[in-house]
Amino acid sequence: MTDTGRTIRRPFPLKGILYSLLGILYLGFLLGTLSSVPFHPDEATYIYMSRDLDRILAGGPVSICWNPTRPTDPLQAERERDAPLTRYTIGIARTLAGISATTSNWIWSADWTQNLLQGGVPSAALLLVARLPQALLLFLTVLLMARLGWHLGGEVGAVSAAALMALNSQILLHTRRAMSEGAMVFGMVLVMVIVLEQQERIGPLFRRVIFPLLAGVALAIAASAKYSGLLVALPALAGMFLGDRDAPLRKTVLWGTARSGVMALGFLLVFLLINPVYWCHPLATLSAAIAQRQTLLAAQVNALRMAAPGLVLDSFPLRLLAVPYQLFIAPLAFWDISNYAQATAAAEHTYLSSPINTLTSGGILPLAWCALSLIGLALVIARGLRRGADGSLRLLGVWFLSVFAGILAGVPILWQRYYLPLIPVCAALSAVAVTTLINIARRLLRPPKNSP
Repeated sequence: MTDTGRTIRRPFPLKGILYSLLGILYLGFLLGTLSSVPFHPDEATYIYMSRDLDRILAGGPVSICWNPTRPTDPLQAERERDAPLTRYTIGIARTLAGISATTSNWIWSADWTQNLLQGGVPSAALLLVARLPQALLLFLTVLLMARLGWHLGGEVGAVSAAALMALNSQILLHTRRAMSEGAMVFGMVLVMVIVLEQQERIGPLFRRVIFPLLAGVALAIAASAKYSGLLVALPALAGMFLGDRDAPLRKTVLWGTARSGVMALGFLLVFLLINPVYWCHPLATLSAAIAQRQTLLAAQVNALRMAAPGLVLDSFPLRLLAVPYQLFIAPLAFWDISNYAQATAAAEHTYLSSPINTLTSGGILPLAWCALSLIGLALVIARGLRRGADGSLRLLGVWFLSVFAGILAGVPILWQRYYLPLIPVCAALSAVAVTTLINIARRLLRPPKNSP
């Protein structure tokens, strides 16, 4: 659905073949260059914690349940701190490959050699296997972005959204590591695609039950990858009230509330299924997880205030300026703190030597992407405020505002990975801009009707 006044046509079979070949080439690139992505010590922690899958298989899900009598258990602290989905995908991948996890967690107070000697540094084979699920999720995310772009601008929107997502430098770096960002971004985009699919003229069963349930499942995937994935909850909830656009207000509220309940049920069921740590003491576990996250963030802020005070965002204007800086100006951040920068410098240099890895990091392209994002945002606001506006554009606006406000409120430090949830929504906004600009160009170049 678009506001362009033209009929959206599906691509010809030849175009479909071309797009399929491009997809295969892109997947080959993701997998073929996976080992060149510089290592981040957090990957070692996720690989080490992937032993939770072994524990579940051996002793059942309750074996990793939160226990109030073990407040100092380091494994329990890790489970409180981070969502578990990436641990499971790593655990499945290395189990299929027949490779064991690292025997020790990463110790940030120790140097590289000490971590290597104690078994905290994963082998090249283990690291590659652990990253495979994340690379595959990135590929699926790009396909989902194409579908999302199709809703916003037809074939041009699909190609634009997919290309901007696929070739983004930050996405290529951060979502291919054995960390939580890849699954989180996948889950967030999946939520939005499902919600937009719900806006189509489908049967009442799908609109009122199936799609809300699927939206809840997708939201649980995003949150189970990283708690920041919950930033997509507000647009998902808004989407539940846009399924009956032609219905009276009372009916819209009634069915929207019912769909929201179905979505919440799907979310709770799948979230608890993926997170058995909550099974024994759900409320106490939630409280402990919130406290652990607050403690971690406070520790990060205090450490940076001592080592790099320029990375602490103490005021609202600084947080506001940090968003465009991280998205469009900042160089690729291979590490958050420089403890091991010397050990990874060679890999970083090799990675930066590939022009594909740095397309939106420096130069004119990130500035062009910034301009397209701003144009797309202005178009979404202008069109979304119209009476009877396309619900897809309104949902895109809510998605941007939700993620933008969440980052402003919850990110007090200038760490690039924390701004990653904004990239897919900016790619979608840019797709709207590209579609509109191309349509304007077509109209200007179209010969007059009375011309010979």
